[in-house]
Amino acid sequence: MAKLPNNFPPIEEQALPWPIRAEEPTDQERKAFTAARLELMSLINRDFDRRMTATVKLIAGFLLESVNSETLRCFPSYRTILDTLCVVKSEKTIERAIAVLRKRGWIYSWRPDRTKSNHFVFLKNEQVVSQILNYQDYMRGVREEDRLERERTRMSVREMSTGAQVSVREQTSVSGKSFNVIHEPISSIEKGDNLIEINPYAALSSGNEDLQPLPVPKNDREAEGVLDAICVELPEALHVRSHLKFLLTAGALTKRKVLKVVAEQGRVAA
Repeated sequence: MAKLPNNFPPIEEQALPWPIRAEEPTDQERKAFTAARLELMSLINRDFDRRMTATVKLIAGFLLESVNSETLRCFPSYRTILDTLCVVKSEKTIERAIAVLRKRGWIYSWRPDRTKSNHFVFLKNEQVVSQILNYQDYMRGVREEDRLERERTRMSVREMSTGAQVSVREQTSVSGKSFNVIHEPISSIEKGDNLIEINPYAALSSGNEDLQPLPVPKNDREAEGVLDAICVELPEALHVRSHLKFLLTAGALTKRKVLKVVAEQGRVAA
């Protein structure tokens, strides 16, 4: 085995577990190695540093898969990486990615001599791992707060939706005809009059001016003036005047109604 550099990281700084007997791992130690490698790849993928692009993480994954479980090292050449990873366009890209992994603290690399490719050892990188875990805790708290806020919003909407509601109007024979602008004549119990005359909507839709209500007076004095003009021929019919005044102030007095009342009172007087 080639001589190691003087600053080669000690075992406690390396990310992958060494076997008890050098280069002779047991089955249990191989399983521990596989688990540690998967956990390390997960941490690298979650590294939020802007320099850790998708290409850098892809190359890190390839190097990690290439690590030997006995020596805990790998030494693929740039050409091997380039030929294996189709998305990588040039060896320069690989060189830059490895430089990022070194600066970020994920790997230690060295070159035994000029005739051999670089050797790589993965590091625990505890400082960066701590940053990643703290960031994950922070984001978990943010997501939980967002979830609670959505729940509160949903509850508020639910409370608003269960508030006072307007009941749907029950459809009847009369209301249906009213909606279709078909006004059914209905006789008054007291006078036998057609109620279309006291329905402003029906009067307006019929287009007959005699059925349109007279303007509602602003005050009692104005009402009396209108009644004086109407009842000029009925000076003694006080009950008629009172009835007309009620219809006038209610906005239900029409020209036809006036003519009908006058005619009826004339027949009674005769």
